[in-house]
Amino acid sequence: MKKFRVLLLAVFLLVLGACAAPMRHRVPPNYSNPIYTVAVLPMYNASNDVEGARMVREEFNKRIQNINYLIKPLSEVDRVLMDQMGITLGSQLEMTNPKQLGEILGVDGVVYGYLLNFDDITTGVYNAKRVRAGFKLVDTKTGVVMWADGHGVKSLLAGSDVGTGITLLKEAQDSKEGLDYYKAIEGLNEIPGLKNWQIIRAGGTKKVGDAAALALGEKLLTKALKIHLRLESDTMLNSIVKGFPAGPGSSRTAAAPSEPEKK
Repeated sequence: MKKFRVLLLAVFLLVLGACAAPMRHRVPPNYSNPIYTVAVLPMYNASNDVEGARMVREEFNKRIQNINYLIKPLSEVDRVLMDQMGITLGSQLEMTNPKQLGEILGVDGVVYGYLLNFDDITTGVYNAKRVRAGFKLVDTKTGVVMWADGHGVKSLLAGSDVGTGITLLKEAQDSKEGLDYYKAIEGLNEIPGLKNWQIIRAGGTKKVGDAAALALGEKLLTKALKIHLRLESDTMLNSIVKGFPAGPGSSRTAAAPSEPEKK
């Protein structure tokens, strides 16, 4: 029991440390980027967790604050979409298009988000935490996808030798299935990286009961502290956002530094 408590504490400290993940540092403006103002839209939620989609969207929005865009507050985005279009869910965005969204929200670019997995599977034999999402930035005037990226992150815990075998089998199955289950989601095929999974934690116990107790204990603790699946989510978002393009600056009057006069 003492060993179990120490292990659970170590896992908790690891998760808690991930919650303090730094946002992207301020980067130089890209004056060729035509997108000055951005709205992060409600996420298309293909998972079974409503709270997960809200959290992932908010964390993504935080991470693009310092890269030379004017970011429309999420509360304002939600209010305008509900009042003027009756849209409250990401899946309802298929009823409109980027141009209409740009006009209604008053932005040059919109970010579509898709949450495919936000799972915490605890069986004792096989225990897995999975978070996978994709995002794309679309120019509302042209409809062109300016940037897109996706990523999946897993933490695995097997109970006994049987659990190790089942875990390996499920991993092989995931790699074969790809995105077939989500092929009906419009626009998802424009996002690269969603087929690949990154495993950030993997371990096992000799007894199935120990694995179940550890997985369940972590789940109850992180849910109570409202940091459930934050380690996996932060790892995923940090990987995705690092490629997000820099904006041109906070003002439409911003211009690139003038070249020195030729003598």
